[in-house]
Amino acid sequence: MKEKLYKKEITLTIVFSVLLLLMGHSASIFVLFPGLQQGTLWGFPTQYIVPILLGWFGIAGVCLVMTIVCNKFDDEMEEFVNSLPPETETDSESVNK
Repeated sequence: MKEKLYKKEITLTIVFSVLLLLMGHSASIFVLFPGLQQGTLWGFPTQYIVPILLGWFGIAGVCLVMTIVCNKFDDEMEEFVNSLPPETETDSESVNK
């Protein structure tokens, strides 16, 4: 169970790090694909408005989802810790020596 939780924590960290990087650096799409710079969105050039929208609302959305998922993960960790047998004084003394 402990290893499963560690794997889940690493997976969550990697996934949300990548999502935050993609949302925050979305302007690079227009450097890689210059053909996308031709259009407009709500009267603004796409190379300006899309990175602003993804930067503000995209990151806010990812952070909202990340908060919900991490709170559920924290509950799983707490449940695991509470399921462990209580530590006795002899256990802690043997660790300290």
